[in-house]
Amino acid sequence: MADYQQMYYILCRAVDSVIDPLERIPLARPAAQTLRAALLAAEEVYLCAEDTPLTLLPTPPADS
Repeated sequence: MADYQQMYYILCRAVDSVIDPLERIPLARPAAQTLRAALLAAEEVYLCAEDTPLTLLPTPPADS
């Protein structure tokens, strides 16, 4: 069985490590804010989960 806890840790750690540098780049700031919001949402789901099935959220539309 897949180790979702380990996958969550790896992915969130990588995202967290790039958010602050991205926020310093004006054109990348919206992407950094999207990543930060997703990271916080994932953390909330992770902390509140009680063996509930994984549900995927729709991908937000890309800004033009």
